[in-house]
Amino acid sequence: MSSVTNDALLDIRRSSMYRAGIWLARVANLALLPVVVWGIASGVPNVPALPDSVFMAAWAAGCVTLAPAMVLFYRSGIPFEHRGATWVTDKRVGNAIFRDVFWPRP
Repeated sequence: MSSVTNDALLDIRRSSMYRAGIWLARVANLALLPVVVWGIASGVPNVPALPDSVFMAAWAAGCVTLAPAMVLFYRSGIPFEHRGATWVTDKRVGNAIFRDVFWPRP
């Protein structure tokens, strides 16, 4: 797979589909991360377990927002290829997605 040039990466990050995908990924994180943290914390004594209905609703909301985000990333021009434990083989593109999801750009 060919790597993405700097100009192509900049064009991808400026596209409206990429920005919409970033916001959907942020919403998915808002739903999934608290559930994961609560699930880990529930292994500690005296911490109540998360009710099954809340757990399943949060996972469903996270998956329902994460799947369209991946489609929008693909349509914006990000090359996906399954290699090992990752789908984004160009490290700069993966780092750009990570930065944009967790740290809003100025």
